[in-house]
Amino acid sequence: MEECKLPRREREKLRQRHEVLDVALRLFSEKGYHNVSMHEIAKEAEFAIGTLYK
Repeated sequence: MEECKLPRREREKLRQRHEVLDVALRLFSEKGYHNVSMHEIAKEAEFAIGTLYK
């Protein structure tokens, strides 16, 4: 089966998504779901808050 290579922009979007999810899961496990804000996730992931809403 032929491997499909994503364009660079799509790979970067996936990398960012994985980074945000990893940070969010870590914070949720440390503090609990209801004690974590989107701003905190953005800060820990070193992304602008708007990036989380894309």
